[in-house]
Amino acid sequence: MDHISREVDRTQELAGVMSKIEMNHRAFCFANVKDAKFPLVGGLYNSLERFGDALGHNGPEPFTHADFDGRIEAAKAEPIQPLTVDSGLTKENVITGDAINLHDLPVPTFFELDSGPFITGAIGVTRDPGSGELNIGIYRTLIIDRNHFVINASSMSDLRRIYSSWEATGETMPIAIALGVPPAMLIGGSCKLPPNMCEFGVAGALAGEPIQLVKCEDSDLLAPADAEIVIEGTVNFSNRVENLLGEFAGQYGPEDAPVTQVNTITHRNDAMFYSIVAGRHPEHNTLGNVAVYGVQRSIAASIREVAPEVIDLEVLLEPAMGTLAHVVVSIDKHSDAQPRDIIERIFAASGNIFPVSKITKRIIVVDDDIDVHDPVDVRWAVWNRAATETKFMVIPGIESWELERAAKAGQKSVRIGIDATMDLEDIDKLLRPIIPGIDEINLEDYLD
Repeated sequence: MDHISREVDRTQELAGVMSKIEMNHRAFCFANVKDAKFPLVGGLYNSLERFGDALGHNGPEPFTHADFDGRIEAAKAEPIQPLTVDSGLTKENVITGDAINLHDLPVPTFFELDSGPFITGAIGVTRDPGSGELNIGIYRTLIIDRNHFVINASSMSDLRRIYSSWEATGETMPIAIALGVPPAMLIGGSCKLPPNMCEFGVAGALAGEPIQLVKCEDSDLLAPADAEIVIEGTVNFSNRVENLLGEFAGQYGPEDAPVTQVNTITHRNDAMFYSIVAGRHPEHNTLGNVAVYGVQRSIAASIREVAPEVIDLEVLLEPAMGTLAHVVVSIDKHSDAQPRDIIERIFAASGNIFPVSKITKRIIVVDDDIDVHDPVDVRWAVWNRAATETKFMVIPGIESWELERAAKAGQKSVRIGIDATMDLEDIDKLLRPIIPGIDEINLEDYLD
């Protein structure tokens, strides 16, 4: 971890130093953020290996996306429910009334056009007014003034649904955010779960023990008992604020959300403020994989339903390739019309989270001698087996996910289909050179 003791301004100076350190995959601690009463830490989980360490992975092989996804799915299958306790370290200090000042927190302003300072590393805690179930997630939170902030809710988040449900009741909605929570809770808060399944249970399963929760000061919400800082508030649906923040895919994202009045702040005696560098940064994107796994699984399941003849498939969701998915499927081709038909069926699939066409930008169909998981092999197929314009499909006017910022009026955008298979008449002249039996050769049997 890199320690910075010199005074640093909390605007882009702080963000700039945080960014430069994290791009080297280093954690950081700022002890002297100007006009702040707490130190700032971050970059703690900026690689898969860090999450693997946090989850107790100690095998000889590196911790992979498959390992991470497998741990999360196992936790969903067998959650460990949280335990409510009488008190915790987060109650060591209780701040109310005129003593509340959000500017005491070292909240960075990250990018040039951001609407202001954003809390990025907190989990939000709410309660579904219908089921009474607690719900947690990770939301970007804009500081408005000493005792007001805006907690944003994307279209994929449960918070948007919960906001709507509370607003419909006409009642006051309590909300809390907790900073400096265990990594299992950050992972749980990033999961996309079935309605009324609590993320605290998934976090407990990941941690191997119940998450200890303590009652909030101003509501029946429960917050992590050992959190560094907990901020409690009341949502005002009559006052909404539009705001802007640089996002994971390297673009600005506008949001509109209700204002929350802060009623109470509790914190540990030695509290530290945890911040995730926004935009295309390692910790942000690594934690984002948790949500990505669910989207990938949803798209893959939809493809299997509508195109059972698909042999293998890859669903790519990489910030470097934008906010939408790129799909590659392999087939045992029987007719030249088959790839186009498969592309059309996949784009028309209903999906489980969103329609496939809404969150998928491009579909490539390859022959079964191409490794769909190898992008070099896939590119080789595209540029060596697609010779005519009929191999490329351009589908205009598709309703797109809100995070595709380049979409035009009505959130409409283009979709691309590529037939990278060999035309049947060309198979003999397009065969790949292979060495028979090479897969069975073990080099250790030959090397001195």
